[in-house]
Amino acid sequence: MAILVDFELIRQDSREVEYSFGFPEKDRRLVIQKDSRQGTPLDGAEDMQYRKAFGKILRMQAEAATWPAGGSYAA
Repeated sequence: MAILVDFELIRQDSREVEYSFGFPEKDRRLVIQKDSRQGTPLDGAEDMQYRKAFGKILRMQAEAATWPAGGSYAA
């Protein structure tokens, strides 16, 4: 089973970041609390697309020490 999910930073403030994500459309949203690094899908569905996008965003942020502007997960 293949999975592809794109994500894009849409909002950031001192406490949280918000991303749109999905494939082929980025029609879902997730919010990450900067201090705790906890994520919440705004539609409540913690499915594979959410988990893969959230994990990739956290890995990229840890490597670069900045929240990524966008990216993709493919497997």
